[in-house]
Amino acid sequence: MFRIRQYPFARDPLREVSLLKRWVRVGAFLATLTLVLLYLFAFDLSVERGVIIFLTMGVTAALAIELAFSHILRLARASIYPVKLAVELSPLQGFKEACRRSAEMVAQLLGAEAAVVAWIHSDLQELEPLASAGLPKQWLKVAPHLSLAESELQDAVQRGQVVTKRTAAGDRWFSGLGESYSVTYVPLLSSDKVIGVLGLAGDSATFNPTDRRLLSAIGVVIGLALDNARLYDQERKRAERLQELAQIRSDFLLTVSHELRTPLTSVKTSAEMLQEEDDSPAESPQGQLIRNIVQGVSRLNTLIGDLVSMARLSNNQLQLNLEPVGTGEMANAACNLIRPLIQTKRQTLDVHFDVPGPKVLADQRRFEQILVNLLSNAHRFTPAGGRISVEVREEGDEVIIAVSDTGSGIPERERRAIFEPFYRGREGSGRRVPGGMGMGLAIAKSLTELHGGRIWVESSEGGSTFFLAIQRYLEPAVEPVKAQAI
Repeated sequence: MFRIRQYPFARDPLREVSLLKRWVRVGAFLATLTLVLLYLFAFDLSVERGVIIFLTMGVTAALAIELAFSHILRLARASIYPVKLAVELSPLQGFKEACRRSAEMVAQLLGAEAAVVAWIHSDLQELEPLASAGLPKQWLKVAPHLSLAESELQDAVQRGQVVTKRTAAGDRWFSGLGESYSVTYVPLLSSDKVIGVLGLAGDSATFNPTDRRLLSAIGVVIGLALDNARLYDQERKRAERLQELAQIRSDFLLTVSHELRTPLTSVKTSAEMLQEEDDSPAESPQGQLIRNIVQGVSRLNTLIGDLVSMARLSNNQLQLNLEPVGTGEMANAACNLIRPLIQTKRQTLDVHFDVPGPKVLADQRRFEQILVNLLSNAHRFTPAGGRISVEVREEGDEVIIAVSDTGSGIPERERRAIFEPFYRGREGSGRRVPGGMGMGLAIAKSLTELHGGRIWVESSEGGSTFFLAIQRYLEPAVEPVKAQAI
């Protein structure tokens, strides 16, 4: 025999109805007594007849009150208990915790001696108990799985109906409670599909399994709550896995970047020394090969720097040294860095800003990196002889920096994706450049958001404009020093 663990009953949410029932009883008693006394005085009846009338009226009133309030309580429980369960279970986000709390609350509300929440494994065609109330703690470790082919479960699982067994004898979950207990299986429904079963066991003194409407409503509420908790658990585990993969990727990028920098530095130093000692004409094959080596190593160093920046941004390891800096000053520095590349493609660079320009609170080196990346992107996607422009203006309490090009434009379907790491555009979009790694705009977006700004793009067939908005820095007001009387 199991040793039943008693759970304290929760306060009945229908206590107001029970209290009203008591007052109605008192009122009916006083009304009956008053009527009997009036009869005695009005018709001069004997005491014996008065007692008979009083008992008859009292018993009739008591039966009427019991029947009426029994129906009222049944209807009220069918509406209040499911709501109470939904309110208690909806905030729970852990699946196992939701199962445990469901079993405990149902046992308390319905007066069941024991409750079991089981989940259906469709691949194994069986019910697995996940939580219990009123049974020993170690019961779950040895609890048997029930086959869905068992006769008492077929109606509950296949038809979604409440099934009641008159005795717990022979039941694989509740047989230890004794023959005087009845067992009820309630299907747990979610989206009109049975996803589990709630098993209840109790005696007739405290547990009434005949209210099928109430039990069915409870099965729907618990089914939805458990299904939501299960989906939340799955999403949380998926998010943790994605975060773990992102951390592995960032660590890998940092490790590879560190391992590549040492040999690249050696190659670059050796190539520069050869270039200095080379006496052959610049147009000679040997001189051209040396310049190709130097340029290739410089390009690789730039790519490695981008990898390191992306890895640090992903790990939130990048720290900004914020100070008030003029946006025109930083835009001018970025333009000077990119100007030699623009000249090689015979492009035109138009600037529309003042130096130092409106101030923002920024890390000057990192903010210039944002602008260099935007200008480099415009340079790559603007054809030879095209035009690139940089504009700095104030709008309200923000400073807007716009970098425009006369390239082929960006398809609308790609305007969000171009800010994702390693995205290089699709074939036929006009934005793919051989050799690009697709990190420039991603780094620009991450650094902009790290500064508390925002970045977006507007594009058409005649070109694209990248906008960068950041809060304008306001100089703190200096209070005038009051002269003191000597």
